[in-house]
Amino acid sequence: MATNTEPKLKEKLEEGLSTASDDSPEKGPKITISLGEDIDFVCETKPDKSPDKGKTIVAYTAYKEEREEPFKITLHDLMKTLDASMADLLPSGLKDKSINFKNLMVIYRKEQKTSKGEWLFVLDLDIATKIKLKSLPVVGDLISDEVGKEELVPSLRLVVASKAFSIKEIRVLNDKIPDKEEEEEEEEKEKEKEKEKLIPPMPVPKKVGTDESEAKRSVRKGLSLSGKLGLPDAAKILSLSISPQQAEEEQEELAPGGEEEEEEVTNSNLAVWFDIDKTFGPFSLKQIGFQYEEQNDEAEIAIVIDAVLKIAGLTLSCDDLGVGISLDDLTPSFKISGIGIEYKNPSIEISGALLRADKEKNGIKYTEYLGLASLKFDLAGKSFGVSAIGAYAYYDGEPSLFLYAVLHVTIIVDPSFIITGFALGFGYNRYLKVPSIDKLLDFPLVAEAVKPTDKKFSDDSELITKKLGEMDKYMPISIGSGFVAIGLKFTCFKMLDCFALLTVALGDDFEINLLGIAKMKIPTPAKDSKNTSCILNMTMLLRARFSLSEGVISIEGQLASDCYLLSPDCRLTGGFAVCLWVSGPHAGDFVITLGGYHPLFKKPAHYPTVPRLGFHWKVGDCLSLKGEKYFALCAHAIMAGGRLEANFKLGKLWANFVAEAHFLISWKPYYYEILVQIRIQAGFGILGPVSLGVQLHLWGPEFAGTATFRIIFVKVTVEFGDQSSRLPEPIDWESFQSSFLPPAKSTAQGSSTAADVCSVVVNQGVTKQLSPATTKEVAFVVNPKELELVVNSAIPSKKASYQKNTQDTEPLPVSNANTDFGVRSMGIKKEQLDSSYNIKITRKTKAGNSQPVDRNQFRFIPITQDVPTALWGDAKVKEVTVKGKKSERILLPEANDQQFVKNILSGFRIVPQIKEDACSTNSIDVKKLEHDTYCINNVYAWQQMTAFSGVSTDNEARTTAINNNIVSTNTQNKRNNLLQSLGFNLTDDVKLTDSVANSFVIAPQIKA
Repeated sequence: MATNTEPKLKEKLEEGLSTASDDSPEKGPKITISLGEDIDFVCETKPDKSPDKGKTIVAYTAYKEEREEPFKITLHDLMKTLDASMADLLPSGLKDKSINFKNLMVIYRKEQKTSKGEWLFVLDLDIATKIKLKSLPVVGDLISDEVGKEELVPSLRLVVASKAFSIKEIRVLNDKIPDKEEEEEEEEKEKEKEKEKLIPPMPVPKKVGTDESEAKRSVRKGLSLSGKLGLPDAAKILSLSISPQQAEEEQEELAPGGEEEEEEVTNSNLAVWFDIDKTFGPFSLKQIGFQYEEQNDEAEIAIVIDAVLKIAGLTLSCDDLGVGISLDDLTPSFKISGIGIEYKNPSIEISGALLRADKEKNGIKYTEYLGLASLKFDLAGKSFGVSAIGAYAYYDGEPSLFLYAVLHVTIIVDPSFIITGFALGFGYNRYLKVPSIDKLLDFPLVAEAVKPTDKKFSDDSELITKKLGEMDKYMPISIGSGFVAIGLKFTCFKMLDCFALLTVALGDDFEINLLGIAKMKIPTPAKDSKNTSCILNMTMLLRARFSLSEGVISIEGQLASDCYLLSPDCRLTGGFAVCLWVSGPHAGDFVITLGGYHPLFKKPAHYPTVPRLGFHWKVGDCLSLKGEKYFALCAHAIMAGGRLEANFKLGKLWANFVAEAHFLISWKPYYYEILVQIRIQAGFGILGPVSLGVQLHLWGPEFAGTATFRIIFVKVTVEFGDQSSRLPEPIDWESFQSSFLPPAKSTAQGSSTAADVCSVVVNQGVTKQLSPATTKEVAFVVNPKELELVVNSAIPSKKASYQKNTQDTEPLPVSNANTDFGVRSMGIKKEQLDSSYNIKITRKTKAGNSQPVDRNQFRFIPITQDVPTALWGDAKVKEVTVKGKKSERILLPEANDQQFVKNILSGFRIVPQIKEDACSTNSIDVKKLEHDTYCINNVYAWQQMTAFSGVSTDNEARTTAINNNIVSTNTQNKRNNLLQSLGFNLTDDVKLTDSVANSFVIAPQIKA
């Protein structure tokens, strides 16, 4: 709606102040602003009691009860007539917005000493429907009529201030608002009472008479929302600033309104919460919130409450229950974010919670409902319990949900094995994220079964929000995905409490996880015993995983943080992992570790993190002990080691002891290196440290090494054994072949001495196998359209060729393959190694000879993979003198050497060449292909036939006729010709004699 900004409201107010008398109030001038309809501003000017202080003019337009339609105003355009800079601070949801209102008032004041105008703009909103507690969802029908009939917020207004006003200043401005005109008969009755204002004044606390309280800020500079809570005995002023504030203004809180001067006020971004803590019968009101929200330039005022309703043992709590008022039409819409419920009696306990959340993902907005529930009851003398979590959302046109429930029940299978619970869950259009093993106890599907919370959902909204946030973290919406989960909770020998959970994630990322938790305490504390001390407390976490997308098979185990031995101060740590990568970028890699890796080993990102096997024991205030060890086997080396540390401190006296050993072992060539060192230090105050240490460095298998001794500043090194044996000798081809290449195949002609390096597999397209796989030549029937052969070699290749005929070959493209590799364990460098892959395809002729197939009939797609550097890495050699003779030795791999040679050619995928169409059909007019059906009359000529009637008197004669004719030569010839044409084998499939006639109870009759 276009707004005529003339006349300028500020100029007219200035003019009214200048023309008004200082002696008495004066009405005028009359101001009219056109906003699609005429809005008349009536002005009254009031000087202060001391005229030299200042004057105040009040311009207002009062709501007429007889008016059918409310006033409408474009707030931004009207504000520009007062202050253009203030109008620009309006939120986007209020700019160019036509707002319904019933009262509009501008209080403009100018003090003589400053001659600067200050003003307060008040707009009373015309809400379409009264907001009552009875209208609220869920709890409305349960609230008493006495409380429910009251309006929740009787008045709601927009306030714009040119400056921040204190309580004292607001009292002055309120006093300038004109009084409401009363009838003469009522004037006498109102003399004893304070006169009612024509426009409702700005709310302020009751006057207590102290200057300090009167100086508190009541209205902030800029735009704010103001409302009044209408509940009996809970009169509160709701105020929320929605304009950008200066830093110094943000630090100072507004003075509270209402009956009490002090109250708890919690501020957040465009929202403010007030503590109420009032009870109206069964209805308890905890907090009320005032919020301003914008979405896509659509503005809404929200009034929300946190309330509890208690009726006959049932407790119902509501989170963010309230009403939203759109500023487009000021029509309220009721809403609720969460519900909590609790019911308890001697035989049953029920508690639950439901949360509604508006979310956005990938630019798509949706609403999600998340819930928790718990049920405990007694049946036939046994206790049962069920807890469940779940969620539902409709996202991008698809439903998405998950549900997980745990049944707590005791089933004695055997005294040594007792089932204590079951778990079952599923998800549709949900992806299940299973956390790493160290966070397993926080995984919602495990936590619900292992350590269900004892808190009541109706009393703890933070618990609900936390749990539902975890569900959203571990089970997010993913269209096309799903999962199932099944679990078992049990105890063994009443000492070991276990829970096992099997999860299967479906969809693009197919994954299977087997999760396990085992807890043990020795001795096991008695039930209901206050003495919970024990000498051993263990919690073992286990996870077995298979991921199709990552191509990994892994088993991990780890001690939880609560494990200890002998004393809670003696903490135990440790873990293990076995991982094998069968596909993907890490195919061929593996790792086995117990306690982690070598200290200098830089763990690849895809390797699991495993804590050291060890303990940390603080023995009293003076002594602490720490020990750890590890073992790891990966593609290029074996690592092992350990460390023992003791620290003592008593006053100024201190001492420590460290002993550690680290092993690095490689194989083929077999080699080991051991580093052992011991260090002792001590001191007293500023004296010291006095240190003593020894380091032992060993290598082999030809045992040798060095020993280094340190005494304070003195260092001595002693060598022993053959120092040149530190580097291993390369192995020969026979050793390499027997150790690292596949063994020779046994054939009908005997065992071959050559390694079975190459393999051929029909990967796709097989329709039938004609001969057993154990024969020399295996025959298949294949579909040429789907045929795919895969050829592989255990020895990587640098080049490849196709055998065109007995003499000529044709190179195959392998441009993307890496050729920088050698045979490290044999001491062969990359430039010394030449390996070639040759492929030959033949077909048998009618004469039984083999004929080469043209290469153009097939496509050859290279297959590359990563191979261990320990086998196929570039050899690093050094020439040394051993016992007077020169010899090449292999340099040892470093702890962080590259583990794999990337992108090495290992074989080919062979598929038939796709031939282009030799020809194409000419275009055909569609009309020539059109057809329709039509009726042809009298096509069939129906004939009358006499029904067959059997005769039972000549049964013996019919049997004799069948007996004589069924094996006659004429009948047999006709029958054999018919059966042969149908594909029957007369010798195996047909056996018919004249005795068949005796098989009939009644011989068949045929009409002649």
